[in-house]
Amino acid sequence: MAALNETGRSAPTLTRTLLAWLLIPLLVLLALGAYSTYRNASHLAEAERDLVLEEVADDLAESFTSSLRNGGPVQRQSQTIDLILSDARDQRYFAIYNARGGLMAGDSRLLLQGSFHDKEERASFSYISLEGKPLRLAILQGSDEKLPGFHILVAETLVRRDRLALRLSRGVLIPHGAILILVLPLVWFGVRQGLRPLEKLRLSITSRSAQELDDLPVHEAPRELQPVVAALNGLLSRVRAAQEEQRRFTADAAHQIKTPLTALTAEIDLAMSDSSCSCAQPTYRRLQEAAARLTHLVRQLLALAHSEANRGNSHALFDLSELAKEVTGDYLSIAAARHIDLGYEGSEQTIPVQGSAILVSEAMRNLVENALKFTPESGIITVSVQAFPPSFSVADSGPGIPETEWPLIFQRFHRAPESTGIEGSGLGLAIVQEIARNHGAQISVGRSALGGALFTLQFQDQVVSQS
Repeated sequence: MAALNETGRSAPTLTRTLLAWLLIPLLVLLALGAYSTYRNASHLAEAERDLVLEEVADDLAESFTSSLRNGGPVQRQSQTIDLILSDARDQRYFAIYNARGGLMAGDSRLLLQGSFHDKEERASFSYISLEGKPLRLAILQGSDEKLPGFHILVAETLVRRDRLALRLSRGVLIPHGAILILVLPLVWFGVRQGLRPLEKLRLSITSRSAQELDDLPVHEAPRELQPVVAALNGLLSRVRAAQEEQRRFTADAAHQIKTPLTALTAEIDLAMSDSSCSCAQPTYRRLQEAAARLTHLVRQLLALAHSEANRGNSHALFDLSELAKEVTGDYLSIAAARHIDLGYEGSEQTIPVQGSAILVSEAMRNLVENALKFTPESGIITVSVQAFPPSFSVADSGPGIPETEWPLIFQRFHRAPESTGIEGSGLGLAIVQEIARNHGAQISVGRSALGGALFTLQFQDQVVSQS
């Protein structure tokens, strides 16, 4: 479907524009050629029929002079004249005038128009109208000793002339029309082929994710598109610089906050160990919880900055199943304290994948922590791995996530309405998605068989990183 512009109309495509600029002049030239061809054909038909009409006038003049030489009168109707004037298509008329303009024979409706005198041409021609019918008139000046300066007028209808002009025109225009019909698909194919580099560039841009900001190859583009590709590369370079500046700011800010947070946590712990001031213990406890949440947020910001900084770096092989068991074991005590059944399912075989074990471990921890936050007491959380394709999954028996929230939960700092009252910053799943992108993997959400949410981190078969 064609894109709509601001006025609601279909935006013109480059293909249509090029076809219009090519075909409209071609059609105009064809129309001019058709008109010129018809005009030339009419002139040829006129010249051809004028010769015939002149011959008819010559025959009449010869018959007339022959009658004068034999001393006989001019016959207005005779077999000779009928034979000379006969034609299967056109009607012919004749008239003979003497030098004084008197009608000697023929049709009085044919009038002698002026005097005739042309050294180069024997006859003069003109178009007249007789009883509403257009005729072609030939005037031939004859000469005889007994009757010098007489004129022979012969007129005929235009049936043969028009048919001959039409036949000559069709002989030229029909091949031209056939050529045009053959040219149209060739022009369309040529335009499509000429625009293929532009379509290739469009597909190259649209197939990229928001994280792929590498320069487009300029040398592969046609010369006309190279300035466009260079401008796009300049824009991508500025976006990369802005992202790098943002990443450095996030990492620097997190590091700067981490140091005073550590000192604050130590001071709170020291204050809580002082039993002489028991009335302040609830305040210290709330401060300790707030410091723990802030420390968790700083850790997530550092993890996110670390993942962005290592995007595209070379990775090493590690065992996905071993890493999953290690992460699961780190949360067994927390799950037991909340009476949650945290278990691990997976084969004992090694699942080799390529990537950053530290970053993948961070993604696993975020998924398990999310499950622990949303699973009620006496609930169930199952961590599982699969070898083909390599994947890590976390399923829980919590309330689950509405399908309307699935496209939004991976956005940074997004908090679903169902998470109100539950600690969190909205960065955990964004970190998981960033790590997945860094490894060419996919993170998906769905409903688990336990009734809650199911998160699956799926890597490419035997290869995690494509860099």
